[in-house]
Amino acid sequence: MALFFHSDEVDEFIPFTEAVAISENALRDLKTTAGVNAPRKRLNLHRDIAEGSFDTVLNIYAGGSAAYSAIGAQVALHRKAIVGNMQRRPPYNPNQTELALVYDTDTGSLLGVMAHRPRHVGGAADLRTPAVSLAGLDQFARCDAKRVGIYGSGQQAYSTFVGLTEMRKIESAKVYSPTPAHREGFAKKISQRTGVPVRAVESPELAARDVDIILCMTNSNVPVIDGSWLEQGQYIISVVGSNIELVKSGNIAAPRREVDDETLKRCSFIVALSKEQAIDSQQGDIYWPVQNGVIAWDKVLDISDVLTGKAKGRSDDNQIILYKNQGGQGIVDIALAKKCYDLAKQHGKGHELRIEARENWWVQGGRTQTW
Repeated sequence: MALFFHSDEVDEFIPFTEAVAISENALRDLKTTAGVNAPRKRLNLHRDIAEGSFDTVLNIYAGGSAAYSAIGAQVALHRKAIVGNMQRRPPYNPNQTELALVYDTDTGSLLGVMAHRPRHVGGAADLRTPAVSLAGLDQFARCDAKRVGIYGSGQQAYSTFVGLTEMRKIESAKVYSPTPAHREGFAKKISQRTGVPVRAVESPELAARDVDIILCMTNSNVPVIDGSWLEQGQYIISVVGSNIELVKSGNIAAPRREVDDETLKRCSFIVALSKEQAIDSQQGDIYWPVQNGVIAWDKVLDISDVLTGKAKGRSDDNQIILYKNQGGQGIVDIALAKKCYDLAKQHGKGHELRIEARENWWVQGGRTQTW
């Protein structure tokens, strides 16, 4: 029997700090035989119908962690509209449905099927992205970091900042978004939610001035940060991933960027959620700058190496550090899904599915009987 359940039934029981700890533990397993992970894959199927041009995008995340006795895969489908040289939401976008298959690493049994990703209580955004974005915070941000600059006014910016206030004592923040109504509405809403005074600013440069931590949570295709604005000791977290599939299909002219070359040059080092992912998906903020000689790979660290102590984090309060959370990783998704499964069992949620094992003639010795 396998349990079918919705993450909405249990995700409220996962404190944000625990979600960060689960993410960090799973990422540590990547550096041992206790963990396995495949770079995220995106399959783009281009369509031209009455509502216009768009791509149907299937995302596949696979991984497993012995620490959580779980291995499996998560699939998610959404659509991206192509308007000129920009990615936008299509006029019609059905509710995104995500399914995670969670198997027991020891017995091989299918434990559960989870619908949707667990959500962060601070917003409708998924829990994994802000949790992974704030993984390693103590290794990269200064101990006295308490002022924040925010780029973007969407759910990822909202959830990540709310999560940050649960991990650090934040005194003030500034937010920039190109649409005045968006940044002003964001500032008002998140100030009420967190109790932290957040001010909307009218230029991107102002969001980077006199702050300790910068959150880049945009949907931009071009850099929103100019490296000349950066100040000593700042820690930048950026989440824009790859759109290489759209580039290869000819729908977008160039890979997405969120930070410019000057930012990369000024950083003491750059942390990647996964260098393997950056290479596999030709991520714009890391892969192409390396290919073009802006930086070298030895300047880029895997966050797993820092979490396991194989590489050093911040060693000087003057260092400028960039962390690219550039693509969801299956090992984290499955670890969080396993936590949700455990909670669903504990709280009596979900429905049991009768999925019986079928005899496997090869594994169970049927070949001798057949021949």
